[in-house]
Amino acid sequence: LHKLIALSERRATFVSAVTHELRTPLTTFRLYTDLLSRDMVSDPADRKEYLETLRQESDRLTHLIDNVLRYSKLERTSTISATEVISLTDWIDRITPRLIGRLNQSGMTLDISSPNEGQWKTDPPAMEQVIFNLVDNAAKYAKSGSDSTIHLTATIADHHVVISIADHGSGVPESLQHKIFQPFSKSAEQAAETAAGVGLGLALARQTANAHGGTLTYKPT
Repeated sequence: LHKLIALSERRATFVSAVTHELRTPLTTFRLYTDLLSRDMVSDPADRKEYLETLRQESDRLTHLIDNVLRYSKLERTSTISATEVISLTDWIDRITPRLIGRLNQSGMTLDISSPNEGQWKTDPPAMEQVIFNLVDNAAKYAKSGSDSTIHLTATIADHHVVISIADHGSGVPESLQHKIFQPFSKSAEQAAETAAGVGLGLALARQTANAHGGTLTYKPT
């Protein structure tokens, strides 16, 4: 009973945080599209800036909705069957432009360690979402670090694919480390005070990894 009550409270908190996260970009959409539709932005540079902001807000909404839908799907089914055998190197090359695009928004760069050649049986879109969520998290919380580089390392060892994302941020406070993979844990107030998001990205990333027979851990350095 206590667990059900706690889950209900976290879900209520989650709904509040999602509402906050939706309101901000939607307000931007309404304001900017209104100005553009009335031809009130005459300077080409300003128009380009407005359109770029709308594109970024659209990406932000898409990312939020994808996370919510994927998490909901994993809640209904605990396992996902691997659907494709892919080259790890080719897969890294394929997802790199999306990762770089996200980091560019925060003025950060991506450093990739050359992965081993090898085949990987997995669900490529689901794994891409895991890596994107980790990079997105780093872009939010490590952009004020001493070094703006995000390091991605991918290797194959003992028949396992091992992927790590490392940044130069301040890290997660020890008192909060037990909560970072917990869903529905970020309130609207926390969403307003910290980086954008509803606290679902890391929970989804770990649950997706677990569904594929893998693990996802946080290592403070």
